[in-house]
Amino acid sequence: MGSVLIKNIGQIATGDLGSPRHPGSGIYIEDGVLRAVGDGPATADMVVDARGLTAVPGLIDGHVHPLFGEWAPPQETLGWVRAYLHGGVTTMVSAGELHLPGLPLDPPDARLFKYLAVVARRCNLMRPAGVKMVAGTLMLAPGLTEADFDEVAREGITQAKFIFYPYGTTGDEGQRYVRWCRARGIKVKIHSGGVSRSGSSRPAGFAVVRDLGVDIAGHITGGPIPMPEADMERVVNETDCYLEIAAAGNYRMTMRLIEMVRRRNALHRVTLGTDTPSGTGILPRGMLRNMCFLASVCGLTPEEAVCVATGNTATAHGLDQGRLEPGRPADLVLMGRIAASVAADGLDALRLGDLPGISMVFVDGVPLVKDRSQQTPPPEMKAVIERGG
Repeated sequence: MGSVLIKNIGQIATGDLGSPRHPGSGIYIEDGVLRAVGDGPATADMVVDARGLTAVPGLIDGHVHPLFGEWAPPQETLGWVRAYLHGGVTTMVSAGELHLPGLPLDPPDARLFKYLAVVARRCNLMRPAGVKMVAGTLMLAPGLTEADFDEVAREGITQAKFIFYPYGTTGDEGQRYVRWCRARGIKVKIHSGGVSRSGSSRPAGFAVVRDLGVDIAGHITGGPIPMPEADMERVVNETDCYLEIAAAGNYRMTMRLIEMVRRRNALHRVTLGTDTPSGTGILPRGMLRNMCFLASVCGLTPEEAVCVATGNTATAHGLDQGRLEPGRPADLVLMGRIAASVAADGLDALRLGDLPGISMVFVDGVPLVKDRSQQTPPPEMKAVIERGG
């Protein structure tokens, strides 16, 4: 792969809540891995002049509904993954491949869900559009055996989800599923709140989240309908699961969630996703718009909003990427203010609620978006590749 030097960076947002901003102005990459943030070698095989743009980790959409590569059946659309890449998304995490036309959901079929997850995992291994796709999420249904969890783990499946599960009717089976997942390094999410677009799921509030002991309360502020506010507060205060905000949710409840986690000093538990493609549509700018909302309306600093969209979401799903620090995968975005924005830079744009303009997007040190994004207006100043590339 060789080496890459990105120089003259205006601001570096790390994606790490413990140290959300780095004072340096350079990033050095070797063989797809971040080797230095701040000081580093003065040259490389490829040299990029950031020209004052802001560097942030590649955004991680923690809640997508893929199927087979770039096909999105709900909108009969091809090419959606590439569009999200141009919106700064370098990693996507499946929350279930459940929008397959004709997929029978009532009653849920454990064997069908298992093999759908295996097929989806294999069909996305080639990284559509270069995006890292954590696909093949096992939708949990009654009747799975421990051997089934062995099989999906051997396939490399790392995510599972409760959505069409008949809570309260199967004894401790759901808790066993969570234990079996944990033993195999599989993260468990739940469709929390009201029913899904299909109408076939069941509402899941505090008691269900608590009793199952899941890792992530999916779209806790709505996707589309949240659990009651009192239930959400109990999830924040009485569990330690991650708390996912989705573009498909309720804005008022998102504001309330941020107030609650601030009181608990629990911002590290908040993650971000779009819950698309779905009835919400296809949202290439969805992650950026969520970050703008968090920073301009909900009281997070721009750097904190970046952390929610990157490092927090990576940790929740057991991923290595999501932070700009040595040893991590070199997934990053160069962005800045759009012409006519009153913002000073890319981070300030988030603070003001202005969409930032993306110039370049790197995945494993490879610039998959060069010059400018096709999903945002260009930043006022674009990065330039001076050597290589």
